[in-house]
Amino acid sequence: MRRTAGSILLLVILAAAGTACRQHETADFVLLGGNIRTLDQERPWAQAVAVRGEWIVAVGTNQEMWDYVGDETDVLDLNGAFVTPGFNDAHVHVQRTGALLTGVNLLEVHEPVAFVEQIQEAATRLPQGSWITRGDWGAYEQWQTGSTGASPDSLTDDQPFTPHRSLIDSVTPNNPVLVRRFDGSMYLANTVALELAGITAESRSPAGGTIDLDAAGEPTGILRGTAVELVTGIIPPISFEQRLAQVRAVLAEAGAAGVTTMQDITSAPQLAAYRELQRRGELTARIMVRPTLDAVEHAAALGISEGIGDNWIKFIGYKAWVDGIMGNSSAMFFDDYDHDPGNRGRLRTIMLPESVEGAAMSMGPDDHYSAFPPGNLEHLVGQSINTRLPPHVHAIGTLGVRILLDIYERVLNDREMVEADHRWRVIHAQVVRPEDVSRFGDLNLVAEVNPYHVSDDMRWMEERIGPERARGAYAFRSLKEAGAVVIFGSDSPGTNAARYYLNPVYGLYAAVTRQTVTGEPADGWFPDERLTIEEAIEAYTKAPAWASFEEDIKGSLSAGKLADITVWGLNLIDLGHNDQPRLLKAEVLYTIVGGKVVYRHPSQ
Repeated sequence: MRRTAGSILLLVILAAAGTACRQHETADFVLLGGNIRTLDQERPWAQAVAVRGEWIVAVGTNQEMWDYVGDETDVLDLNGAFVTPGFNDAHVHVQRTGALLTGVNLLEVHEPVAFVEQIQEAATRLPQGSWITRGDWGAYEQWQTGSTGASPDSLTDDQPFTPHRSLIDSVTPNNPVLVRRFDGSMYLANTVALELAGITAESRSPAGGTIDLDAAGEPTGILRGTAVELVTGIIPPISFEQRLAQVRAVLAEAGAAGVTTMQDITSAPQLAAYRELQRRGELTARIMVRPTLDAVEHAAALGISEGIGDNWIKFIGYKAWVDGIMGNSSAMFFDDYDHDPGNRGRLRTIMLPESVEGAAMSMGPDDHYSAFPPGNLEHLVGQSINTRLPPHVHAIGTLGVRILLDIYERVLNDREMVEADHRWRVIHAQVVRPEDVSRFGDLNLVAEVNPYHVSDDMRWMEERIGPERARGAYAFRSLKEAGAVVIFGSDSPGTNAARYYLNPVYGLYAAVTRQTVTGEPADGWFPDERLTIEEAIEAYTKAPAWASFEEDIKGSLSAGKLADITVWGLNLIDLGHNDQPRLLKAEVLYTIVGGKVVYRHPSQ
């Protein structure tokens, strides 16, 4: 028998109990001494789990699982640690998360010292010659992290931090740089990038763009409008090895966060990277693949349908979009944004009918809405049915949500599928009118929501849509009570205007407190929409497995399911009831995927 640290005393006690007569085939791996929340209704709590290969063979008491221990069994004494099924993040942008982790993150930067430090760190980390891009500086310039938006500081979007290439030239002598302000209003190129692009003091600004010059007539590095295309046009695509490095960085972060499955919006090059890491034995989290819905006809022609793949990489649906996001005020609403009169958001390209001229909406002063005419999105949703891979469609504003619900209702009714087990998703469902909430249950929909949006986006919500419309924002309780299956995702790494974390403790905290990370407001923001900690854990584990048609192999700790397990240093349920601020401090001790420990906390 192979023992892990801390297991000897427990093993001695069990051996003394007289379990000499083994009745079962031995396990490869046994976890003993845990406080295990199984999410299996038949046995909600347990002490121990026995694993053979990738699969759980038994769950029960320490005494019961001792019967599976043999000479070659690895035994892990959990010393009373809290255990859950592995967390299943229903909304990850793995490619962008990897780019952020291996590149430069300037979201919270809006002053020179931190700006230089972050870019210097990226230049040190990346190979010489690698481009340093994006960055998105200034996203938290108006409101600091943790702000409710009620008291913005003196720095505003009217006086943005504007860097000069001289700040970073000395720390990036071998790396071209093109980083941007979060709103895309300006980009900064270093001297290396300007030289590669052929931009000099004699260069003329292109139509629709500006090359900023300093008092001496030299380029400052700031490019605006179409001028940035002079540089973006020469940036090469990332290499395959760099793509692999980015995925490895995300896998490492997932392991440390207890995330064993990630549902990804997946490009073809990204899928190739996953397959290569799987071939090399380096895939340490399961990847559920979601190509974009505009590929449905090609996918159907290739025979890609429900269940294609294996338990590590599998197709589960198609991603599409109706509207934009709150961060740049492009989510669609019935009424204008309060801070931007005349703007009600915008449709995404995939939404448009084939004839754009037919896309007019009737939006009168009485707030009347005529259903958006059938178009490309509706056509593609219908096409997805034949592949048995469900549509997963992004809709954020009240009008965006209404448009999508109308499309779903028409297609489901046309095919007589409303009562079918279709598991179609509305992604984000960020602001929903009260009269539309019930339709989620009526149409048997999945609400794929991102709880940490509450904590972070709170800073701008009421400024942009006012308190009355904000009542329908992040309505997790209302959606659940209306009959929607609510599943959680991180939306990592966030948007150009926000940073969302892969670690699920942020989502759990937001769901049960509806507060910012600094604990504001004290009573929670629209607290009637809070979920319990038990509901929040289920929305991160059992529910996403069901939504992906994987409930038979994931989502609970029971015999016959994959041994995907997260071991926590703190009891999440106790914290959720009694000490919610400490949820943000909860750390993962072990992450186990397919019966193998893929992450071990340094303390263990």
